[in-house]
Amino acid sequence: MKRDLSRRTFIQKGLAAGIGLAVMNPVLSAMSSETIVLAKNGRAKATIVLSPAPSATERFAANELAAYLHKITGATFPIATMEEKPKGTLILIGKDTNEPGPESFRIQTKGDQLLLTGFDDSGVEFAVYTFLEKWLGVRWLWPGELGEVVPRNTTLSIGKIDDAQQPDFLWRDRGPGGALWGATSGPTEMHERARLMGITAAHQEEVKRWERRNKWGGWKVYGGHNIAEIFPPQKYASTHPEYYAWVNGKRAVPGPDFDHKHGGQVCTTEPGVISTAAEWVNQFYDDHPDYQGVHISMNDSGGFCECDRCRSLDTGKMMGGGGIDAQETKGAAVRKAIITDRIFTFANQVAERVQKRHPGKYIFCFAYGPMILPPEKIEVHPNVVPQYTLWSAYKHANPGLKQEHDKIAAAWAKKARLAGIYEYHINGSWPGMHRLTPAYYAQNIRYLRQQGIRLYQTQSGDEFSTNGLNYYVTGKLLWNASQDENMILADFYEKGFATAGPAVRRLHERLEKAWIDATKGGHDVTCNSIEDRGLAELFNSELMSNCSNDLDAAAAAAPTQTIKRRVDFLRQGLHYTKLTVDAVTTVKALGANPKKPSVSAALDACRQRLQFVEERKNDYIFPYFWVRYNDEQRSFLPSLAHLQALLDTAEG
Repeated sequence: MKRDLSRRTFIQKGLAAGIGLAVMNPVLSAMSSETIVLAKNGRAKATIVLSPAPSATERFAANELAAYLHKITGATFPIATMEEKPKGTLILIGKDTNEPGPESFRIQTKGDQLLLTGFDDSGVEFAVYTFLEKWLGVRWLWPGELGEVVPRNTTLSIGKIDDAQQPDFLWRDRGPGGALWGATSGPTEMHERARLMGITAAHQEEVKRWERRNKWGGWKVYGGHNIAEIFPPQKYASTHPEYYAWVNGKRAVPGPDFDHKHGGQVCTTEPGVISTAAEWVNQFYDDHPDYQGVHISMNDSGGFCECDRCRSLDTGKMMGGGGIDAQETKGAAVRKAIITDRIFTFANQVAERVQKRHPGKYIFCFAYGPMILPPEKIEVHPNVVPQYTLWSAYKHANPGLKQEHDKIAAAWAKKARLAGIYEYHINGSWPGMHRLTPAYYAQNIRYLRQQGIRLYQTQSGDEFSTNGLNYYVTGKLLWNASQDENMILADFYEKGFATAGPAVRRLHERLEKAWIDATKGGHDVTCNSIEDRGLAELFNSELMSNCSNDLDAAAAAAPTQTIKRRVDFLRQGLHYTKLTVDAVTTVKALGANPKKPSVSAALDACRQRLQFVEERKNDYIFPYFWVRYNDEQRSFLPSLAHLQALLDTAEG
């Protein structure tokens, strides 16, 4: 706390005393010019100033600002601390705890000084990035240097500024966390598993930096499907078999084939389960005091406890089973018991125990599958956050589905003090082809904000060439839901593509309309089954040809080589979509007794797709993790080895 106060003094008083400038003096401000010159003819006219003991994040923010000012003007901007007593025009970077709350910031001119201050480290970072974006024209369209828009101007000046901001959503996360890749060994969390697959740490760091520059962030929440981590079978299967669910007349204790994601549920009314979960959460907060929330969500799929004690907490009502949980496991739609009351009774009991040791910390629990509807017999503990798995705004071309999702979200918002959302920008049955619906994400975010929901996580990937526009618009609106997504889009095309912008916009609107037309009747176009014809019908030859023509027009209109390269980046995304559709189409044509020519065609199409995917997996074109997930965890497309074996035995 003392360290924060020292930074507050730095902003409000320290500079006035240490440098001799009354930084908060309104008389001095009124007497000064409203124009501050930062650079002139390629020479720096300002010094970036930090507090005497800046945090690592503050130093990083100062270096980011200096780097981008150099890119814009060609000038080298010095960075100093208050103790060095720099003279002239100053850019002050630091914390000011007078700001209204976490992540809030203020950008303000005072005399010949520019103040970039935040309530905390995140606020300081966001002040710098917002200044670069809003006043200097920098944009970060997608990760990597190609997605960076930096205007060039050797002379740089700013007028009077006073802009204070804070986020509309407290949690703005491109997830997921927790167990995702089912495996008997090795990591199940997405980012760790992706590194094993060859996604580089540099790639992941660049994505994270893109997120920060576009003000994703907020609360720190750990996990997702966490039960396997809280109750590892290697620790409890033999010592406490009673911890596991009672299913079909016996304990469903996970065996050696347990994949640490599906099944392996626990008996949530077993006293030892409650105490063990509470102690696990308490230990987590002991080790990670900077986190606001942690999941105790059930594993994916079914296998929930059938003991009398658990069932006594249920309402006895049933629901259909065709939701995201069924699709993610290729399950059929079946009727199953609603178990929300028992699951949130468990969450309440854990939260109550955690509050005694870590008051104010939160327990998260997915509202998902058989617990997607709010409880009827109990209230939700004030420190339990139900995270409703809204599946998904990309379906909202269908009014009935939108109404259903809105109704459930509103019910959870009413039931809980704090409710969260788990969106699906991508899912296991969609390996990152084009699915552009920025308008529906925008409408949904505004609706959620109106309901008082301020915690938002989405299942995401790195498919910035195909669906990056969804992430770009979503991030902007989670920070400020009052923005007009049409203005965000217009700026994206203008700043990123200049005279090629209209053709790029035509491409995106064409793809968006195709998705709307394919789904407005309620059909969910997926890669859930090779027999589903929706994918080929959506990405038909006419649509793909027209999209290619749009990109040709954009390339012809591009005024610079950089913009031509951006157009080509989008072309690579269209190429990936076409390769996937070609592979699906040729495999689907095999039938029960395929001939060698058709098997050869399928093998060639799948090989071309796989080669492209492996060569370009770190290039932000498609979501490599989800491509592998779809093919291996879901077995959507056959392996090359399987097709080769089929070719070897097929008749001519």
